[in-house]
Amino acid sequence: MFDAVVYIGHGSRRQEGNEQFIHFIQSVIKNVEVQKQEYAFLELVEPTIQQTLEKVILEGAQKILVVPVLLFAAGHFKRDIPDELNLILDRFPQVNITITEPFGVHEKMIQLVQKRVMIAKDTSHSAILLVGRGSSDTEPIEMLEQIGNAVEDRMGVPVRTAFLTAGKPKLEDMINKMSKEFQSIYVMPYLLFTGLLLEKIKRRIALENEKFHLCGNLQFDELMSEALIERIQEKVKSLNKG
Repeated sequence: MFDAVVYIGHGSRRQEGNEQFIHFIQSVIKNVEVQKQEYAFLELVEPTIQQTLEKVILEGAQKILVVPVLLFAAGHFKRDIPDELNLILDRFPQVNITITEPFGVHEKMIQLVQKRVMIAKDTSHSAILLVGRGSSDTEPIEMLEQIGNAVEDRMGVPVRTAFLTAGKPKLEDMINKMSKEFQSIYVMPYLLFTGLLLEKIKRRIALENEKFHLCGNLQFDELMSEALIERIQEKVKSLNKG
């Protein structure tokens, strides 16, 4: 159905984070049956979306599936990526571009949180704090809360959310609040790859006492790879129905 697939990552000032993204995409490519598959970055690093799309189009691609490797549908998904796609379509009006949904509230992402949060057997005075990037868009805030609620139901442990940039509650406020309520707080950065925001969380938690335990972030994981492939399959299935 598609001549090419283009995966879009955010891009990081830290090369380690970009390399993690590329490694992750290489693992996904092996399980997607399209011959031409490339990646691009939204900002900070090349190849850009324009560069990659132009490349696959000049190589003959007419039907392109764009796969945003984003946690939630916020500004990048709703504005930035469509703006980039429209620029390409203005130049190459004969091309058809379809875009998949971000990870969102996906079963595999809920499972990944459970996998990352390693809680001691006695959970009676424990809690989990999911820390997201945050957004001025309410959708990512609500979706992280939905993931937290699902994890709480399954693990039987209170789960709270906090945010680093936009959105409430702020990380600082939640640290102060939870330190008074629980004896053990397991902090999980709900972030894709290594970057400045992850370092910020690490530095802040390092200032706290032994009540706070820092868990791994989402990182490269088979569950995330499976979730992304399912998002691709969902889009293909919906097009076939149409």
